[in-house]
Amino acid sequence: MKILPLLSLLALVPALSAGPAVGATDYFSRYDGAWSGGGSVKVEQLPSATSVSCKVDGNRTGGRSFALSGRCRAMLLMSRDIGAKLSLDPRTGVYRGVYTGSSSGPARLVGRLKGDTLDLRVTWNRVIYDDNTARMLIRNHGGKAFIMQVVEKIDGKSVVVSNLSFRR
Repeated sequence: MKILPLLSLLALVPALSAGPAVGATDYFSRYDGAWSGGGSVKVEQLPSATSVSCKVDGNRTGGRSFALSGRCRAMLLMSRDIGAKLSLDPRTGVYRGVYTGSSSGPARLVGRLKGDTLDLRVTWNRVIYDDNTARMLIRNHGGKAFIMQVVEKIDGKSVVVSNLSFRR
């Protein structure tokens, strides 16, 4: 059973920051510490979405970089360690990193911050659904909660395959 969209989505949490160099540290601080959450994830082999729960810890590894690690569980039988490392290039305002934990191997992450939403392109090491890319959106308005979504192309249409909410 594949829970790749969920796991890739979690990888993006650390990528959030406040745009080019100025304010990056402040925005990254929104993700420091322990988080728990859950929601729904569409698994390739199942006809409907599956409920999941996750616990992750976020840590700044510098003013322009962040690391995330944790574990997600689905259907009481599945569990997977996840992790990601992301950094901001202050010159270009581009976020880059690597997500680990997917059965397809490490995934490449690249994107930009738009307001309070990090918009990332995920590049898998193999085709999932229609191609080897997905879009990840992470929204944090500065409170003690954030939302992550992964959007995949399925039969040529954009479909939200993972929709998770996290709280402190």
